[in-house]
Amino acid sequence: MSALEMQGVGFTYPGESAPALVQCTVHAESGAVTWLTGALGAGTSTALLVAAGLAPRHTGGQRSGQVRTLGLDPAGHSSPGSLGGRVALVLSSPATQLSGIAETVAQEVAFAPANLGWPRERIHEGVARALAILGIPHLAGRDPGTLSGGEMQRTVIAAMLVLEPELWLLDEPTSALDAAGRALMHALLRTEAARGAAVLIASEDTDGVAAVADRLIVFEAGRPVLDGRPDDLLRGDPVWNAGAASTTIAALGRAAGIRAPRALTVDEGVAQWAR
Repeated sequence: MSALEMQGVGFTYPGESAPALVQCTVHAESGAVTWLTGALGAGTSTALLVAAGLAPRHTGGQRSGQVRTLGLDPAGHSSPGSLGGRVALVLSSPATQLSGIAETVAQEVAFAPANLGWPRERIHEGVARALAILGIPHLAGRDPGTLSGGEMQRTVIAAMLVLEPELWLLDEPTSALDAAGRALMHALLRTEAARGAAVLIASEDTDGVAAVADRLIVFEAGRPVLDGRPDDLLRGDPVWNAGAASTTIAALGRAAGIRAPRALTVDEGVAQWAR
């Protein structure tokens, strides 16, 4: 089932002549991790903003084409309320997503469900669970403004996880995390997909996301140009031709002049290069 359907979508930011998206068609299925990547400015972040309804509702600009997020047009007048609590959006700069009024991390994580009118007991249980999964129960009483970048990013993700969303829209969600945090986040993507949620992630964290994504869509100049299994696409040259990149091991193999299909992991690389 498609949780997100973008068909022939175009989008141009205010004051810009060049469109950020051009005839962009993307589908994200429930129960799967769909990964968007591309060169800087390729349009992956804009695609997430359009899917969430922030573009053009909050960014301004002009959108064309059809967008259905959980069956609704996210830019429609009735959609924000209808989609409330069903879509989780995680941006690359966690500080921009803090409520600004919560005095503690626990209150920050409780902010959205409280605004949705959840019963107090359900909120307490959900907050405790989300903090535990993100490995930050010890931060429950901290002022969100005093957190490190990684702690803040985990808090923002916990604030979305508590909602048990049907659709995740994540833009570089590991940008401020250390290795342990990235591993935890990658595992969470799989757990959420197994729960039945649709997970759409825009990321340049190729080594990490390649191991958990079901599908890879490579963007170039505002539109998808490659779409398939990560294991297949990352071994070839088209992903590089589109200005994106493959795993670290594949990059080393390419630099060494090894032709496609290339190894993607250390173990594969050792086996391939030892021949």
